[in-house]
Amino acid sequence: MQKSTNRFFDRGTMQKLAVSLLCFLCTGTLQAVAIQSYKGLTDRVHINMQKTTARAVVKNLAQQTTYTFIYDPEYLDQCTLAAVKFQDQPLADVLHYLDVYAPIDIAYTNHTIALRKGRQEKVAGQDKGRVSGKVVDNKNEPLPGVTIQVLGGQGTVTNVDGTYELQLEPGTYTLTFSYISYDTRRITEVTVTEKGVTPLNVSLKSGGSRLKEVTVTANYKRASVEGLYALQKNNAAITDGISAEQISRTPDKNIGEVLKRVSGLSTMDNKYVVVRGLSERYNQAVLNGQIMPSTELNRKNFSFDVIPSNIVENVTVVKTITPDRSAEFGGGLVEVNTLDIPTTNFLNISAGGSINDKTTGKDFLTMKLEGKEYFGQVADHRKLMGTLNWKSETDIHNKFLASGKDANAFSNNWGLYNLKAHPSQNYQVSIGRVIPGKKSNQFGVVASVGYRNTLATQDIRMSRDGFEGQQDGPASEFAAYNGQRYGFTTNLGGLLGVGYRNERNRIGFQSLYLRTLDQQLIIGAGVNVPRGYALGYYDLTSQTALWQNQLKGEHTVGNRGIKLKWSGSYLRLDRQKPDNHQLTTEYIKTDSSALNEYSILSATSNGISTGALRWWSRAKENNYTWDASAAVPFQFSAGRIAISNTFKAGYGGWSKDRLFYVINTGATFDNHEGYYQPLAQAFSQANNAGFVYSQFSDDFHRTATLHAVYGMLDNKIGDKLRLIWGVRAEYYNLNNANAGLDSLENWINQSRGGSGVDKYDFTALRNREPNWNIFPSANLTYSLTPAMNLRLAYAKSIIRPDLRELSFFREYDFELGGAYVSELVKSTIAHHLDFRYEWYPGAGELISFSLFYKKFDYPMEIYADEQSGGIFVLRNNKNAKNYGLEVEARKSLAFTKVPVLQNITLYGNFTALDARVTPMTVNYNGVDPDNALKVIPNEQVLKEEKRPQTGASNYIVNAGIYYDTKPVSLSLVYNYVSNRMFRPDKSYQFSLFERPLTALDGQVAVRFLKQRAEVKLNVGNILNSFSVVYQNRYDDDQAVNNGEKDPSTKQLLYQSGKDVINYEARPGRTYSTTLSYKF
Repeated sequence: MQKSTNRFFDRGTMQKLAVSLLCFLCTGTLQAVAIQSYKGLTDRVHINMQKTTARAVVKNLAQQTTYTFIYDPEYLDQCTLAAVKFQDQPLADVLHYLDVYAPIDIAYTNHTIALRKGRQEKVAGQDKGRVSGKVVDNKNEPLPGVTIQVLGGQGTVTNVDGTYELQLEPGTYTLTFSYISYDTRRITEVTVTEKGVTPLNVSLKSGGSRLKEVTVTANYKRASVEGLYALQKNNAAITDGISAEQISRTPDKNIGEVLKRVSGLSTMDNKYVVVRGLSERYNQAVLNGQIMPSTELNRKNFSFDVIPSNIVENVTVVKTITPDRSAEFGGGLVEVNTLDIPTTNFLNISAGGSINDKTTGKDFLTMKLEGKEYFGQVADHRKLMGTLNWKSETDIHNKFLASGKDANAFSNNWGLYNLKAHPSQNYQVSIGRVIPGKKSNQFGVVASVGYRNTLATQDIRMSRDGFEGQQDGPASEFAAYNGQRYGFTTNLGGLLGVGYRNERNRIGFQSLYLRTLDQQLIIGAGVNVPRGYALGYYDLTSQTALWQNQLKGEHTVGNRGIKLKWSGSYLRLDRQKPDNHQLTTEYIKTDSSALNEYSILSATSNGISTGALRWWSRAKENNYTWDASAAVPFQFSAGRIAISNTFKAGYGGWSKDRLFYVINTGATFDNHEGYYQPLAQAFSQANNAGFVYSQFSDDFHRTATLHAVYGMLDNKIGDKLRLIWGVRAEYYNLNNANAGLDSLENWINQSRGGSGVDKYDFTALRNREPNWNIFPSANLTYSLTPAMNLRLAYAKSIIRPDLRELSFFREYDFELGGAYVSELVKSTIAHHLDFRYEWYPGAGELISFSLFYKKFDYPMEIYADEQSGGIFVLRNNKNAKNYGLEVEARKSLAFTKVPVLQNITLYGNFTALDARVTPMTVNYNGVDPDNALKVIPNEQVLKEEKRPQTGASNYIVNAGIYYDTKPVSLSLVYNYVSNRMFRPDKSYQFSLFERPLTALDGQVAVRFLKQRAEVKLNVGNILNSFSVVYQNRYDDDQAVNNGEKDPSTKQLLYQSGKDVINYEARPGRTYSTTLSYKF
């Protein structure tokens, strides 16, 4: 044995030490004596040795510390190590490395460290850690081909998208990032742990025309924060968003629920997004770079609840646009990006369940379930004459006539079944694999599958469909309908991606499939006008299938930084309402203890003139999208000011083929002179069941194509200013796809007694929609400090009617509360002005203040007509003006360095909106006084109304508090939306507003098994809040009641016990748990 040199101690100490070490060396058991752990040694040491031995490392440690080392030098010479790198790290870290990666056991006692022959726990190289991230320039553009070197030899280059990854032995390193024409960055103190990932995003600054090379050095902590700043503050446009990590802190199951957490956003029914107070149609959904078609049958909207939250990488909401984005923009572009090609291997699994205090273990009513519903498919009894794969209303009608109008072609499925509600459940598996190739080539595969089944019961009160009770009584009596809403929802999702990348190219293919079955059954009763005490039966079922395939590429050409990007996508959307039901009738309960036993007297409905309403509808769209662009950087100087520029030009477009039909039928039966018939048997042949085929059915099939070209300049002027400006031109012949315009021209011809459309001049009608539109935009950013920005932006954009809205139709819509019919509408032109101050005080932190102004010419809204008995129509207003304010803060309390408090992060955002809407009516059959054959549309502008547009509200508040430690994290998130315009009325005092439920949700997450396993416990709707759609009553202000003045913002808020309840839903509290494991 040999002890290290230059260590002296007295005889007594030597005797005590000898006894201790003898026990350790002979028995190999630390329990033999109370030997202290070396893991508490905090002396700082520096080691940087390649292809060395344990003996050489120990000798180096002995020279840097005051400890005595006892070991067998010959044995330690046999313990070889590939590399040992630690820079200013605790001595314990180095000893732990030897303990794990060499066949050595280590003991420490009385200032002496003993090393003996032992067991090697791990093989060096198998437990390497990784440094990964992205390298961008000062305009947030990725830099391909950046050379990354580790001090000592190892290195790599960035891929075409600026990403990189370095596998290194555990230790502390210095990394150098170098690229032609850019300052070199040297990052010190980069610590790599066993199998750990050290994130490091780096921003390189252009060297301009300097000939002398400049190297900027910073430690890891500072450089990583600067890299995060670069990705956050160097965005071209004003953006907000939410990451997968933030999503995981909430109990949200789908993106529809997640979006209300983003600054300036709220959601309707947890699926439709409202951005900056602008609803549905004013916001564009973008999935993996492809513009999404409307998933809704009766309005232009995208239902975000079809996207499970667990396959999403991030969500970004773009609030100002640049020419390379779609000009179809109002409040924001909601960009959802799903899991991409991985940078490392992973396998994640999760399983969870939830219970609801109004649902689980209680009676749950449903139409007959066949088991297919648990796999996202509708039951066979909902098929129309044996199938759901109909292409047109004409085919259906012809088949019905060929059957001799046989009522047996339609199943009798009105009967209700009662089951005990089971807990909701969800499962998800995702896997990623990286296959390294030669040099920097890399192949990747990612796949994910998910399943969710949810049962939810809500208590319902409403005054829709004539359930108005005592109209002269208090508001609680005015909503006479009381019942339950039973929701059965299944979501299936699958994702597959394959890709290849190196320093110059990236090519990826991604396929995404989503299927959702949503069955909502509303059963209740109340005083109905004119039927007396009546049963209200509403079966609202939809099935949505979305399949997206996308191929995209990115390439660097030459050595001047020229970049080419291209993409092509195919999307198929199929959304059906298969056999929905609506019945209002007198009834009796045959068994008061059985929820599903009803006997009915007649078959009536507000949705059809004869019988009880049954309807089928389908919207099927094949959507092709393409895009290609080239970006060319160039630089010059204006005196001493360096100007870095990028010119980008591109071409893109889409082609849509959509079919749409609605089949409205009336189901009838014979009550045999006033006898109540059991609900399940009433519509049977024994009661002479019949069907009436309504003339108000719709058949629409059109194609449309859009072409767009754009050019833009990105100017970085010195270190402070950045200007992104340009223009986009789009060609779209909307008139060719407008069936509503064709119908209007035919009607005008007939109303004037003409025999042919060609005889009249419809130029004025058709010129309302020009084929070409030009959209300029500019975004100016001034960098006050490296962590602060001032932004100013202007843009012009357009909001076009959906293809569905260009058809002639009439369909019952429960969410509206009546029949939805078509009217000719034109596109909305929008002008946007934005100002924003933003400060990034720390990693992941933000404080911002924004002002915005939006003016809309001819904005579209669905109007109710209270006097018409529940008719809803989409029409244009003359204009609308929105003045808004946004404030957001996200701040960690780590700066306090106070235990517990330093682990807390606070988050909040507030949006206030002051809006004006100017309605109008249009007579499309006006006559030109100089030409009797020329048709002129005449607009009548009405009084301006001080109110938000449909879906918008005056105030939105989001807040959250997060507590994070290594094993445990806690979160509490809050969302409040004030009065939201639900549906305006032609007579303003009859307009409907909504107050969504005030959400307070909590989560506790516990990580264990070396942070690989996690259990999340969630509580949703802690406040037991509810949502309500209401009509204001202005009994104490006759001037408002008579339409002589607008109500104040305070008067628009919901006043319990006073305002008329149109629809109220109480969902109860939900308790859920999820167990996940990362292999």
